[in-house]
Amino acid sequence: MLPSRLHISRGQALIEILISLAIFSILTHALLTLVTTTYSVNIFNRTRISARHLAQEKIEYIRNMPYENIGIVGGIPSGNIQPAETVSINDIVYTVNTSIIYIDDPFDELTPDDLLPADYKRVSIEIYWEGVDSSGKNPLKMITDISPASIETTLTGGTLSIYVFDANALPVPQADVAIISTGTDPIVNMTIKTNDSGRVILPGAPVCRRACYQIAVSKDGYSSERTYSTEEVDNPAKPILSVLQGEITESSFAIDKVGTINVNSYKDRSSNFETLPGTTFTIRGQKTIGTDSDDNPVYKYQDIFTTDGAGSITLENMEWDNYTIFIDSAVGDISGLNPPPSISLLPESVVNTKMAVSSHSGNSVLISFVNPSGTEIASVSARLYDNAGYEATSSAGAQGYPDFGQVFFPDLQQKIYSLTATLSGYFDYNSNVDSYGYKQQKIILNPI
Repeated sequence: MLPSRLHISRGQALIEILISLAIFSILTHALLTLVTTTYSVNIFNRTRISARHLAQEKIEYIRNMPYENIGIVGGIPSGNIQPAETVSINDIVYTVNTSIIYIDDPFDELTPDDLLPADYKRVSIEIYWEGVDSSGKNPLKMITDISPASIETTLTGGTLSIYVFDANALPVPQADVAIISTGTDPIVNMTIKTNDSGRVILPGAPVCRRACYQIAVSKDGYSSERTYSTEEVDNPAKPILSVLQGEITESSFAIDKVGTINVNSYKDRSSNFETLPGTTFTIRGQKTIGTDSDDNPVYKYQDIFTTDGAGSITLENMEWDNYTIFIDSAVGDISGLNPPPSISLLPESVVNTKMAVSSHSGNSVLISFVNPSGTEIASVSARLYDNAGYEATSSAGAQGYPDFGQVFFPDLQQKIYSLTATLSGYFDYNSNVDSYGYKQQKIILNPI
């Protein structure tokens, strides 16, 4: 019996040792975490205190300047203060961004009712720093208003007003508005953020009668929009701006969060929609930036891509828009596109697109069947025929396939054909279809 008891005693001792080691490890890890966190917080706080001192010194320096000299190099108002500077303290590099603008205070009405819109100057200081405990997206910010020693004086120049909104017509705060004007004296080259109302209002903008102010609006994770010169677009929808003495120049820009389009290419239905790698296609958005000299639209987005060896490609950072896909006749004809006939991309969304490609034929037609709400309809029986004995039948593809709700008729002649479409629960459809080249057509079926 003694050996057995000895083994039990040794086993219990081993368990106690393991439990003790586990508890010790947990306590040690907790202690190390506490020490590390405390050290990190102390470093961050010390760094932020240094940043605060920098901001206070900058503000005091600006406050001691003559009021008329308070301004940014290339800014509105113009001055000798650099918009961005770097300062090193205790081996930490700080970036000091300074913004100075005129404020038109509603207390004495706003321009144009206020004949003296430059009531005072607002100084904004933002300080970023890098390192283990960097400021990240939370810089130190300080704002102060500086008024003239005497009453406000008459400004030379006009007021530049920019409004930035999203796809739902809601204001976009903290959007970056870059303003460049090389045709004014002084030259303007500044970037400023919109306020909570999505606006930038700049009284005292130097006069420019012949389109000097280039505006570009952007924000991280958003699309962008800008003005265009007549050298870029003959008739721009958003031309470069002019500013007249004592008047307001207003312009608005639409941006929103970008989305993603996944495109997958396949062979046609007769090949059971096998993957088709290396398919080159053109994708074009519906938005335009103006027209050319022949009054043709100039599209904001158009590019060429090729699917990879797996027949897929991901298009990121795409602006919300309605996109259309084309392929060259040397590649083939699109015999199915899901969703058809265009890709509707909403802000911050992902759209998966399936594209079936057939061999090119001189004349062909891809027909999409939808209900009155625009939803594709599967299993529609379609019959295409003429009065010379030609007849072809097909059934609209099922959900999940590249030709969902579509039929494709290739190898046609250049002529007008008759089309009949039937589906249980819907009225029969009869119409004519022309096949001059490659055509895509959408047909609405009405329920009984």
